[in-house]
This record gives sequence, structure tokens and C-alpha cells, in this order.
Amino acid sequence: MAFDLLTGFVRDFRATRRVAGEIARLNHLNAAQLADLGLERTEITDHAFRKHYRKR
Repeated sequence: MAFDLLTGFVRDFRATRRVAGEIARLNHLNAAQLADLGLERTEITDHAFRKHYRKR
């Protein structure tokens, strides 16, 4: 049980770091580049969380 808790924590920590990296990467793009990806600036955070947490 404790091992499952620890592995879950590590998995969540890694996913959170990936989300933060994705948000930072997308925030550096201009509006045209975001549009090419089908995104608006207001959708960046939602997109990053869906991308990295939908696997559950």
C-alpha cells in the first residue's frame, strides 16, 4: 500500500513537470503558431493538462 502511494506521488510529480514544460513551451509561441496548433492563448493550460493527465 505504501509503495502504491509512493509510485502514485512520483507519477503525479512527473506529470506535473511535463505540464509545466508544455505550458512554458506554448507560452513562447506567437498567436499564429498557436493557431497552427488549433489553440488560442487562453486554452494553453487546459490543453497541457488534458494532454498529460488524460491517460488515467
